[in-house]
Amino acid sequence: MSTAITPSISTDNISMVFNTSITYTYIFYAHFAEVEILQSNQTREFSIYLNGEPWYGPYSPSTNTFTLKSISPHTGFSRYKLEINKTLTSTLPPLINAIEIYRVRQFQLQQTEDQDAAAIWSIKSTYGLKRNWQGDPCITRAYLWNGLGCNYSDPQAAKIISLNLSSSGLSGEIATAFANLTTLESLDLSYNNLTGDVPEFLARQDHLRIL
Repeated sequence: MSTAITPSISTDNISMVFNTSITYTYIFYAHFAEVEILQSNQTREFSIYLNGEPWYGPYSPSTNTFTLKSISPHTGFSRYKLEINKTLTSTLPPLINAIEIYRVRQFQLQQTEDQDAAAIWSIKSTYGLKRNWQGDPCITRAYLWNGLGCNYSDPQAAKIISLNLSSSGLSGEIATAFANLTTLESLDLSYNNLTGDVPEFLARQDHLRIL
């Protein structure tokens, strides 16, 4: 954010065109921050338009970053035009530091139930697991969350039902976070360096069949 683009001619405005697909939905983020020390007789003020519609402004950037997000996802256009136009009272041209455009992706699978997701992240943190676990466990499990199985029968959220952490270098006691995986049916902790007794909470897991 320490750099920005401005028109080479002070009287010009900024215009950007992005070719997109009419079938997808997009979200826009624009970032603004003043990168010059303005003199007392200088002002920078501009208004922002997206596809000809007012988006924000008039606005005068400060040295603190200001992020502008599109109010709602946009769809139905094969291209988007961003215009940043200086106001009549502005002595300096408009600027923009960065812009991000995200295509909205609809997941076909349910996201992991919040309690299950929090529990599995806690387990990863507790043992310092080196596995490349990233993203939502039950959505991205096919290529990242190896050793984890989910049940998608509940339309509200997916549940973690199996977890294989064998030969994962686990040490210490069995973490209490396992108790929050309430629908767990199979848990494999073999070939690790775990110590202490098998915790009582595992005996209270109603669905646990294989340990």
